[in-house]
This record gives sequence, C-alpha cells and structure tokens, in this order.
Amino acid sequence: MLSVLIFGGSGKIAKFITASLVKQDYKVYSVIRREDHVPELRELGATPIIQSLEDSTVAELTATIKSSTPDVVIFAAGAGLRAFEDPNLSILVDRDAAIRVFDAIAEANCTKRLITISTIDARNRDKPSPTWYNEEDQKGSDELWGMLPTYMKAKFEADKDLVEQNSRRGLEYTIIRPTWYGDGEPTGKVKAGLAGISPKVSRKDVADVFVACIENPATVGCVFEVSGGEVPIKEAVQRVAEEKVDSFGEMYR
Repeated sequence: MLSVLIFGGSGKIAKFITASLVKQDYKVYSVIRREDHVPELRELGATPIIQSLEDSTVAELTATIKSSTPDVVIFAAGAGLRAFEDPNLSILVDRDAAIRVFDAIAEANCTKRLITISTIDARNRDKPSPTWYNEEDQKGSDELWGMLPTYMKAKFEADKDLVEQNSRRGLEYTIIRPTWYGDGEPTGKVKAGLAGISPKVSRKDVADVFVACIENPATVGCVFEVSGGEVPIKEAVQRVAEEKVDSFGEMYR
C-alpha cells in the first residue's frame, strides 16, 4: 500500500485529496494543528497527526516524516483566513514552515517525492510579466498582489527556495499553482501548464490534479498553473509532464 503524508491536512483541498486517495487504497497521514479536526479526518480514512507547523523545528518535522515513512509528501498548509488578521502568519507558515518541511524531507531521507501547492502569479514582480499573460491576466495579477502582498511574497519565496536550493536537497518536486478558487461544481476538466489567471477553478478539480501528479511520476520537476478549462484532468497533467512545463523559470525569479 502506497502512503502519502499531507502537511496542512485540514484544508479544503487537502481533504478532497485525502478522500480520493483513501478510495484508491492509499494510506494517508494528515498533519493538522487543531485536535477538533481529528474526527472529520478519521471519518475520511486518514491517520491524523497533531503538530503545529509554525512552531515545529526541522528536527521535529523530520521525526514526523520518519515515523510515517511516506512514499509521497504533500505540502498543502497555509495560514489561510488567519492571515487576513495577521499577515505575518503567511511568512511563518506559507514561507518559513514550508522551507523547514523541504529541509526535513531531505533530512529524513525516506522519500524525495514532494508535491506542493503554491499560487498563481508567485513571481518576482520586478521582472517582466509572463509572456503568456493577456490583459485580463495582468489585471488579475495586479489585484492579487494588491490584496494579498504578504501572502504572494511568501509563496514566491518558498517556491524560489525549493527550486534554487534543490541541488543540496535533491527532492523530486512538483509545484502546482492554482488560480482563484470558484464556488462552482467540479467539472473534472482544467487548463494546466501556462494557464493564466482566468477563469476560476474548483478546489475539487485542483485536488484531482494533485492525485494525477502522484500517479504520474513524469511530473517531477514541473511547475505549472491550473485554471478552469476544458481538458480532462489526467490528460491535462499528462500534457504538462510531456512538455516538462516550468512556469517559474529564472526569468520569473
């Protein structure tokens, strides 16, 4: 039985991932901050692990990874709504905790496979906009950075560290960068790759992109965007793998 360790297991996308993986007979370990999430995760079929990422050291995170010996690690944690009240939490969780998890995976030496959730448009804004952006994408970029500057910077810096420090860590990473989430029903179809900011995408569809990446090892090294689209998810992910999409090249860092 293959096993997956999810950091940030109480989030909406993480719970969709958990439900899908359990149905496919994966063993899922779910790292969460609050005990009140335990019953729901157990009902989904996960094994909850109580651990605060913002307070954990690399050594403590390494111990968690070693104790569960996963085949794949998913980083799906984030400060979430708490960051609206205290933007510094984005730095503590979306950047600093993420980087400690990256280091812990390398230190634990159980698996090198990591799939992490970022966000659309996490880039160095002092450099030119992505060449595939249209006018609507550029407007969306301005809105994102205007509304959530600390969060966007935190995600950018975590992604930059993962990519640029991988020569010492040797992780087999995939970075998924979804656009704005919509409240509509999942369609089972997306646009993946150099997708741009519009249209919105459902959380369930993004979760299914994660599952497709777990099942497709050729996505190792890919950094790609996900927005609403018309391509079935497995096919969209296969195209990303075949094209070795990297939407976070040096020109955007």
